[in-house]
Amino acid sequence: MTGSTSLKMATIKTLTLEQEVEWRDLLSQNAEADVYFHPGYLKPLAQRGEGRPLLFVFTEGERVALHIVLLRPLDRLPFSHAFADKFDSISPYGYAGPLLPDPTWAGGFWKAWAEYAAAQGIVAEFIRFHPLLSNHEPFRDWVALRQAGSTIWMDLTVEVETNLSKSRRRHINYALRQGVKVERVGPEFIPQFTRMYQDTMRRKEAAAYYFFDEAYFHTLYEGLGEDFWLMRASAAGRDCAYKLCLRAPKFLHYHLGCSAAEMADYRADNLLYLESARAGQQAGCVKFHLGGGYRGEDSLFAFKALFSPHRAAFYVGQVVHDAAVVAELTHLAQAAGVMAEDPLFFPPYRSAR
Repeated sequence: MTGSTSLKMATIKTLTLEQEVEWRDLLSQNAEADVYFHPGYLKPLAQRGEGRPLLFVFTEGERVALHIVLLRPLDRLPFSHAFADKFDSISPYGYAGPLLPDPTWAGGFWKAWAEYAAAQGIVAEFIRFHPLLSNHEPFRDWVALRQAGSTIWMDLTVEVETNLSKSRRRHINYALRQGVKVERVGPEFIPQFTRMYQDTMRRKEAAAYYFFDEAYFHTLYEGLGEDFWLMRASAAGRDCAYKLCLRAPKFLHYHLGCSAAEMADYRADNLLYLESARAGQQAGCVKFHLGGGYRGEDSLFAFKALFSPHRAAFYVGQVVHDAAVVAELTHLAQAAGVMAEDPLFFPPYRSAR
């Protein structure tokens, strides 16, 4: 699925991770390209079996549009061996969606992408649009959109303490009095971080998907280098909490975090958020994206909300490129008894894979 073709005055090109140098060069020319489009972010996801990264490049004159997808072969589903030459696609974990140089270009771009997807056997597509870029807006006439929630961000163009709630200020001051220190640490701390992270996921009874292993974090560090920020909070010679943040030119993203249950009384997590925001500000980022909750506006969302009043709408897109195949797969999934009850899950045949 690589190569290039011409469509009237436009050129279509697709890149895989094997063309990483060209891929990185294209991202460097796009002011909106975020870390979630970066080959270094996508490589560990591919190694986890989440799909094969593909960058769709649509060029017309000096204008270039980008769309990143993870291709998932359908023959890996237990009931779909008849579709060995078919795929579906999904945005990488996080936030992506098409990047356009001009929103009025959405129709032409989407027609080109949809024709390419159908020709290559991509039957369905799930898109996680980027809340801070609002890049869902140009596609309202082309993609079935649904707001899946909201995310929280901190304004780094002002004093980062400005929008903290009184309770966060109080807990931060308490952590400082208890001697909590925050520092950015190197990859040598990945093993400690991984152990604490997985302990936290077990404590939270998180879904199996969220148990990222040590290999994932090492590969992510190797791919992102200086954009991989592991922030550590410690007190009394012991680890209290970690925040893994990912830096992009304009944004700092909170990616994953964890804390030690036995150190909860130090309130270190609060100081970690503040110091991560300050570090992002010093690096020239304009927003610290805290993301949302595990499940909508849950307790994690409520906790993050105490750090900032700023919200961004998170939209997802559902696209059927081949209705006949999607209908057949859905029927097979129902017959196999592997459909989940959630009617919003898409594509429906993957609900309980």
